[in-house]
Amino acid sequence: MTIREIMVGYPASKDINLHPYYQGRAGQWVWRFYHFRFTRAGRWFLGLTGTIFFVIALFWSLDTQTVPLALYASGLWCLSLVAFLPLGVQTQVRHAERITAGETLMAEVTVTNSGRLPLVDLTLQGWGLPLQVEALPEEGVPVGNLQPGESRQVAFPLHCRDRGAFILGGYRLLSDFPFGLLQAYRIQRQPSRLIVHPSFRPLTRFTLPRGRRFQPGGIAMASQVGDSFEYLGNREWRDGDNPRDIDWRSTARLAGAAGAALVVREWREEYFLRVGVVLDTHVPARGSTLARQAALERAVSLCAAVSDALAREDYIVDVFAAGPMVYHLTAGRSLAYREQILDILACVEGSSEEPLAGIAPRLHEQLDRLTTVVCIVLDWDERRRHFVENLRQRGVGVKVLWVSEAEDAPPTDGDMQVLPPSAFSQGGVDTL
Repeated sequence: MTIREIMVGYPASKDINLHPYYQGRAGQWVWRFYHFRFTRAGRWFLGLTGTIFFVIALFWSLDTQTVPLALYASGLWCLSLVAFLPLGVQTQVRHAERITAGETLMAEVTVTNSGRLPLVDLTLQGWGLPLQVEALPEEGVPVGNLQPGESRQVAFPLHCRDRGAFILGGYRLLSDFPFGLLQAYRIQRQPSRLIVHPSFRPLTRFTLPRGRRFQPGGIAMASQVGDSFEYLGNREWRDGDNPRDIDWRSTARLAGAAGAALVVREWREEYFLRVGVVLDTHVPARGSTLARQAALERAVSLCAAVSDALAREDYIVDVFAAGPMVYHLTAGRSLAYREQILDILACVEGSSEEPLAGIAPRLHEQLDRLTTVVCIVLDWDERRRHFVENLRQRGVGVKVLWVSEAEDAPPTDGDMQVLPPSAFSQGGVDTL
């Protein structure tokens, strides 16, 4: 939560359980009554009536002219307190399951009056939203009046600031009928999942060093669908051929010729490049954690851009990332989709422990199948240098991308590309 939200007021659309101050039942009840029940006009009128009662208590007299005014104000408050929203109100919500950070999600909410009484001056607000998702506008979207049995569809904008996997709590329907001082409300608990992918700029050029090995098997091994390698042509049967490769039509055409034999289809086994992408997520518990956290977000966006570029080139991609847990996903060639890589990157968190210790065993199990490894690191020290040198000694091509948290990163040795914060100032890196 930002300082502005603490000082100006915690948004009513957020989950109160996330508030750093209001943790007790009494405090949460007061917060809900103030934010949910009072309108802006009601808060001003509350201050005015409080002043009137203070004047009466200070200059009490049966002849004072403020007593009728106080009684009138008390009557307005009493009538507003007993106002309620009828039970017969329902909502149905539809929205996309995935969106990119920085974009606005348009949720389609259908409000139905299933009761016997009309609903007057309805307003739709968000409820139980995570801190990273903002309702636009915060005061809600007007729905208007609904007669019994009437439905109305409204567009409810949700601005997704940061990446992550979130649960949207639901929505709240409010009505300030009859005097606009207090609001009656009904909470519609409709939890729905939303995955916010990291934003990135697609790479226009991405060069890869190649190792000394190729992965045999081609499309057939990658897709796990049979043995359909690349077709070369037909030839005569040889001992040891697979009977499933017999071309019966060609065999039938040559059946009348002298010395004719079975005809089989000949295939060529393909080779393809398999690339590993290693994401460093080390954020120390102490030190410049804000700068390192910002560097981590840039590294996640860069990892998304690299994975997207490799997927577009039809590579097999193995993504390795570590946070509270180690993630490993193999994608490309019908094994997984680009969205699944972005789903993982949306959930990656910083790790106070060195993540390479958890990634190295998983990566070494796949080294015999990898031709290139792209290492996206947040620092460059002896541990990471040893990690990279070990990969090169195993015959794997290595490309190192250092996402630095400072502009004046120290000089490095070897083949490495340093990316300071200014490299991401124009929407991200487009050439690597």
